[in-house]
Amino acid sequence: MKMVARKQKNAFANTLDADIMKQNKSHVSDFYYAVKISICLLKPIGAWPLRQQATTQEIIVHGLSIAIATFLQFFAIVTWIICIITTKWSFYEILRTACPLIFTCTVFLRYLLLLSHRDEIKSCIDRIAEDWRNVTIAEDREIMLANAKSGRFFGIISVAFMFGSGIPYTCMPLVLPPIVTEDNVTIRTLPNPCELFFLDVQVSPVYEISYALEALSCFTAYTVFCGICSLTAKFVTHVCGQCEILMYIFEELIDGGDRNRGTVDQRISTAIIHHLRILKFVSDVDKVLNEICLAEFINASCNICLLGYYVIMDWNNQASMLQIFVYFVAFISITFNIYIFCYIGERLVDRCQKVGSKCYMIEWYRLPQNKARNLMFPILMSSYPVELTAGKMVKLTMNSFSNILKTSMAYLNLLREVSSRDIM
Repeated sequence: MKMVARKQKNAFANTLDADIMKQNKSHVSDFYYAVKISICLLKPIGAWPLRQQATTQEIIVHGLSIAIATFLQFFAIVTWIICIITTKWSFYEILRTACPLIFTCTVFLRYLLLLSHRDEIKSCIDRIAEDWRNVTIAEDREIMLANAKSGRFFGIISVAFMFGSGIPYTCMPLVLPPIVTEDNVTIRTLPNPCELFFLDVQVSPVYEISYALEALSCFTAYTVFCGICSLTAKFVTHVCGQCEILMYIFEELIDGGDRNRGTVDQRISTAIIHHLRILKFVSDVDKVLNEICLAEFINASCNICLLGYYVIMDWNNQASMLQIFVYFVAFISITFNIYIFCYIGERLVDRCQKVGSKCYMIEWYRLPQNKARNLMFPILMSSYPVELTAGKMVKLTMNSFSNILKTSMAYLNLLREVSSRDIM
């Protein structure tokens, strides 16, 4: 009987070792599953960091991607501003194009911030890859995969909404009839206002070239917008997964387990080191994203108001249904995007608070008194949960999301009232 039990135990141990090796071997595919959406969005515009041993060809392509993306966005903004200055638009004409201009400017700013923080982003990505490489328990891998799936979902939804409204907006000048002035002059419109100093954009082939450049600049802006949302969701959901694993590590701190083995000192050390690692990662993520989140906060606060205004005014003026549809989907897209930021910020705070609660709820009284004192650090740190902030001024939580909506709706009512009085 003892021989049979020993054989069964050895067989179980061999199966467990084989399972661990299998999990370790799949860390590359798991990592790419988690970050695939972000890679597909950020790599074509040069915002995804180069790998450490990049070839000369990869470095050249990376540099060209950055140069092209920067030129396209810069071209759209500069020609737009020139058009506003040279044609001397009225306040309401500027107001009608303020939303896409704010969007384009804030996206370009976020793109430049991404490039300036590429070393920190690479460090965070390497940390994620290391966490996937170090996972050795099937249950932990399932936790990380579930959170990775959540991050992918947010990225995919952002792409669906942004390109769902962006592509019709870019193609709208081709579908809608051209504008005919009082002098019977036909004006061909572009996705965004454009004016060149020495060239007439209404003349072929300048019009066609300008249209192509503006379309490419729009698609670049949409890609940056969705790429940042996907990257932010990936970072935060990864932290949430690590917090869930840390809670299991705390559960095994008293009696030990598969995640937390060794002596009492070693088990306490494992839990505290893992906690510090999470706090350091979150601190690096906030350092990268707080300025980007501030630009997103400004963009959402302004454009939710303006897009709602466009929908109401165009509906009252019986404008094209395609135009109303584009503005409405863009309104949903901007609203949902800031919702993602606030939701994952709320989720981050919740997970970090649960870590402290879990640490407090373990049977720490079974530890020697001098050992139990070591648990005060994670409990105290969890009392001040890490947060995702916009410029270290506004906490991105669901409360902030409701405040953004209330503020935007208040300004929307103000704009609508001013416009109606002006018409009367």
